[in-house]
Amino acid sequence: MPKGHRGIRGGLKPHLEDPYLSRKSYREPTLCPRCGLVYKRRRWQKIADFDPKMAVEHHKCPACRKEEDHYVMGIVYIKGDFFEQRREEIINMLKNEEKKEIIHNPLDRIIDIVEDKDAVRVETTSENLAVHLGRMLYHSYGGDVEYKFSDEQKLARVFWHREKKEVK
Repeated sequence: MPKGHRGIRGGLKPHLEDPYLSRKSYREPTLCPRCGLVYKRRRWQKIADFDPKMAVEHHKCPACRKEEDHYVMGIVYIKGDFFEQRREEIINMLKNEEKKEIIHNPLDRIIDIVEDKDAVRVETTSENLAVHLGRMLYHSYGGDVEYKFSDEQKLARVFWHREKKEVK
């Protein structure tokens, strides 16, 4: 096996890297001045009782940098008659799901929700969050879901669609 590659037991190496997740290690604890995440134990995390005076450095976390640069890594496209009837409910569900996911990975965020007259586009900071939101839509409301991943860049596109069922 070539040097630098791991086998199955060592974990699979992703074929594309996230350019905002550098191997650089910040001095600990480092505080993100924009969102309040703390870099501690080699990862960004939310620490409720962290005193900002204890921070030795201030650097923006990767998620805040992605939001500022509008660097989208996941897009969820939502449309259909069913969506039009439950637009507000579905958008609130997506926002609530993001809040739950932030507990597990505070770098997974919704960058923007772009509303059109008959569709919505949800832009996220990670592929994982986009895929998760697509799964939540499918498991909650049914419909059709399709996942597409780019070979050139780290980007996931999720298409969810459901038409209203006719009641007879």
